[in-house]
Amino acid sequence: MRFLHLSDTHLGYHQYGLVERAKDYFDVFLDAVDKAIDYKVDFIIHTGDFFHTHRPSNETLLQGIEIIKRLKDHNIPIFTIAGNHDRGSGVRDKSALEVLSHLGLKVLESSVDDSLGVNVFGIKYVSPLFIKKLLNLNEIFENLYEKAQNKNNFNILMLHLEFEPFFQSGLKLEQQLKEGMFDYIGIGHYHQRQEPLNINDTTVVYSGSTEYTQFNEKQYVEKGCYLVEVDGKKCKTNFIPLKTREFLSFSFDDETFPQTLESLKNLDFGSFVKSPILSLKGTTKNFLTKKDVLLRLEKENLINKFLYINCEVVNHSKTVLDFQILDDVNNSTTIKEKLKELLDEEDLINRLESVIEKTKGFDDLKELEQFIESHEDLFKL
Repeated sequence: MRFLHLSDTHLGYHQYGLVERAKDYFDVFLDAVDKAIDYKVDFIIHTGDFFHTHRPSNETLLQGIEIIKRLKDHNIPIFTIAGNHDRGSGVRDKSALEVLSHLGLKVLESSVDDSLGVNVFGIKYVSPLFIKKLLNLNEIFENLYEKAQNKNNFNILMLHLEFEPFFQSGLKLEQQLKEGMFDYIGIGHYHQRQEPLNINDTTVVYSGSTEYTQFNEKQYVEKGCYLVEVDGKKCKTNFIPLKTREFLSFSFDDETFPQTLESLKNLDFGSFVKSPILSLKGTTKNFLTKKDVLLRLEKENLINKFLYINCEVVNHSKTVLDFQILDDVNNSTTIKEKLKELLDEEDLINRLESVIEKTKGFDDLKELEQFIESHEDLFKL
C-alpha cells in the first residue's frame, strides 16, 4: 500500500494581490494530483489548510471541486483536516471543506476512518494557548487511538498543530506521544519541509507547503510532497518535488549593489517556466532608497522580467536629526539641536525622531499611508 502526503496548499491565495499567484497554488495542487495518479497511490492525506480561507471565492471552490473530481475519476480517496486558515466557525455557516465533503473529500475531526484497511486519524487545528489552558494532548491522542476497531492496522495521524522547535508554543510532540500508538504522523502548518523524523518509534513528517507563501522562508527549500510506502507496521518515505514558480533572493549593500545588478542581468530568463518572483534585501549608509533600486532595475529593463519584486532597503546611516544645518546666523548646528530650542520637550523630540527614522525610507505615498494605518500607536502623543 502507498499513499501521498501533502499539506498547506492554500488554494485561493492571491499572494501580493495577484491573480497569477492564485493560479500558481491551483497549478501546484494539480501537479500533486498528477503525481498521485502517476504513482498509483491508494489514497492521499492532506494535513490542513486545503484552502487559504474557510469561505473562498466561487472560482476557488470550483478549483477544489475539480481536484476532488479528478481524484475520484482515478479512485483515489483524499483525507484532510481543517487547518487554522480553513477551519471556519462551525456556527455561522458551513466551511468550504464541508461543502467538498459532500463530493467525496474525507474531512476528519477527532475521528478515524478504516475503510481502506488502514486507520486514518485526524485532529483539526487548535491553538497552543487553548491546548495549554483547557486540553491534554496526551489524553486526546489516547482517546482518539482507542476509537480504532483494529489497532493492528497501519495507524496514520493527521495534525495541524504548533510544536517546538518550529513554533514557540511550549508543546513538544515527544512529551505528548506514547510509543506503540501511531505508525505515521503527518503534520501541517509549518511551511518549511523537514526530513522525516523518528519520534518515540513513530515516523513523523512535516511535508511543508506546496508553494512559497512568504519571502522569509529559509533558503527556499524545494517544495513538494511525500510518497509513503507501507509494509506491515513499517513505512518508507520518498520526497517528490513539485513544479512551483521560482523565488529568487539577493542581498546587497552600497558596495555590492552593482554586482547584484549584474547578476540579475545575467539571469537566463528563458529557463524559467513562469516569470520568477524577486526578493531584494539591502543595507545602505549612502541613503540608497527602494525607489533608487527600482529605478536602476527599470533602466536595465529588468522590472518586467519578474512577476513581482519585493525590495527592502535598511538605512544604517546616521539619523536624520543628526544632519547638519545652518541656523539663523549661519552657524552650523543639527536638526535635533534646533528642535530642542523650539520644543524643549525631550520625550516629544524622541518620539519625532522615532517616527522620522521609521518612515524616511518610504518613497511611495500609498505605502506610507498603509504604514501609518498599521502603526497608529507610533503617532499618538
